[in-house]
Amino acid sequence: MRITPDNTQFAAYSRLTISAHLRNQLQNGESLGGQPKDISFAEFQQYLKEDKVVDQEKAREMSAFHRNALEAQLHYTSNPQRTLEVKEIMEKAFSLGLVDEDETLINQSDQ
Repeated sequence: MRITPDNTQFAAYSRLTISAHLRNQLQNGESLGGQPKDISFAEFQQYLKEDKVVDQEKAREMSAFHRNALEAQLHYTSNPQRTLEVKEIMEKAFSLGLVDEDETLINQSDQ
């Protein structure tokens, strides 16, 4: 699989993994080492394609943290369409229950 800079699914995946883990580390002092393993990018893509709720208890609207970050990006980006596409993917991930309460993707062990 080849990932290119214009891959909006990978951009959404990165926000739900790297960005969210970094936020948790800065905000809560959580270590990046020893984190439970998030689902892989391939699994993320598969869940989006299947369009089925993975965890009903986690299914919800996008969090304020992620929504606000995307809104800020919309004000400064030269490609607002791409940011809107990333936002749609992330909204879908939240609605399918793919995002834990800590704002990161579900772990492989959660499935």
